[in-house]
Amino acid sequence: MTKPYKFIVTIELVAGTRDEILARTPEAQLAARADNGCLSFDCFICTDDPNRLVFIESWTDEQAYAAHLLRDHTQRFLEFYEPLHRSFSFETITANT
Repeated sequence: MTKPYKFIVTIELVAGTRDEILARTPEAQLAARADNGCLSFDCFICTDDPNRLVFIESWTDEQAYAAHLLRDHTQRFLEFYEPLHRSFSFETITANT
């Protein structure tokens, strides 16, 4: 059995852009959660830095995530937030349990 494809995306926002991003995040979450293969798609605000967002996603497999990236709604969200962040990191994760 294939393990789900899980990862964490940490986004460092340009100061003053958090509310703009958060206003669009629920729409992106709903669309992603409706995509085939999405197991979870959650967004968090770091308590020690309000200009840092963390997205934790889980997909049935890497192919499902790759298909999600090609969807129009995903491309629109990525284009929207591109100028609003300073940096981001992408880390795949797994659980040993």
